[in-house]
Amino acid sequence: MCHGDRSLGVVATKPTYDRLVPEGADPLIIGAPMSLTGRYATMGRLAAAGLRQMAEDAAHAGGVLVSGKRRVPEVVIVDDASTRSGVRRALGLLAQADLLVGPYGSDLVAAAGAWGLARGRLIWNHGGSADDVQRLRSVISVSSPASVYLRTVLEAVAQRIPGATVIVAIGRGAFGRAAAEGAVEAGRRFGADDVSVLRHHEVPDEPDVDIVLAAGSFADDIALVERLRRRPPVLAAVGAGVGGFDAAGDVEGVLAPSQWEEAVRFQVDTGPRSADVLRSLRARMIPFLTAGRSSSHIDYPVAQAYAAGLIALRCVEEVGVVDDGALADAARRLRCTTFFGRFGLGPDGCQVDHAMVVSQWRHGSRWLVWPPSLADAGAEIDARS
Repeated sequence: MCHGDRSLGVVATKPTYDRLVPEGADPLIIGAPMSLTGRYATMGRLAAAGLRQMAEDAAHAGGVLVSGKRRVPEVVIVDDASTRSGVRRALGLLAQADLLVGPYGSDLVAAAGAWGLARGRLIWNHGGSADDVQRLRSVISVSSPASVYLRTVLEAVAQRIPGATVIVAIGRGAFGRAAAEGAVEAGRRFGADDVSVLRHHEVPDEPDVDIVLAAGSFADDIALVERLRRRPPVLAAVGAGVGGFDAAGDVEGVLAPSQWEEAVRFQVDTGPRSADVLRSLRARMIPFLTAGRSSSHIDYPVAQAYAAGLIALRCVEEVGVVDDGALADAARRLRCTTFFGRFGLGPDGCQVDHAMVVSQWRHGSRWLVWPPSLADAGAEIDARS
């Protein structure tokens, strides 16, 4: 691993802060393959912005103490072009970085995890939620696994529609499969035994069911919502949790399972307070928030990349060295709360302590509707039927 060696074969993203650590302090290089182009470009650029802001904020807070010396986090990002081969190429260029943060997308994180397993490197995962990906020994995940997404929506609405009939629309990859498995299991638990799992294009334009849940790509989720001529009482889409979803058409009443919403506040014991993180992220995200978007929310891909960096730095401080084996052990022991919520891994490596939320599009903005302890209001489930 590199300790202050900048010769990574790529151009580093230069920090914009004035250093508040001793002059000449060594950098702590955080390498990350990110999708700046290709099918994941929207999410990848959001995640890259969150990771960069985390490093800047950590530097302002005094850096990280490693082996008795202060080191300054600096982020190096290589475009993976939204492909597995691009991820492997990017990681090859970043192999000497002190810490490696993963890409966005479960398929790409799977490729990064396999690369890490073969080389004894640890991948700090913000953007791969598929359960099988989170179970990889080379991966440390901050976000809830895919099986929780649609289960959380059913938990929010099932008691109000006893014996509901459900269609789950999924994409091709591991994320969709895991999301569907979670929905089927939750359906049995909540009395919704009639759960059909289909591809997006197989869902009829006028589905004769109580609930439609979509867990595909951002584009596929939008296309499904747009073409439905009859809305079921409950319509939810994973893609609805990201700003810009409403630009595609009428999304009034659509539910959005989400890893994080900026209205949620936690008592943090790791990293800056929620208000401070939001202030810095909003400043970082000004170009995104004004680029033709109707929503000014900070999206969860930004927040979860920031959180992955925070957890990695917390583990560095815990062990006092940059060693992936020691850091992995520290992460598996760690229980803490950041602005993003709880962090805690289960025995299988999946994130178990972090709790998801559900919001609902109303009048051009998202209202938090689940869990009740955090909700602005209850979910409206019958207005469109």
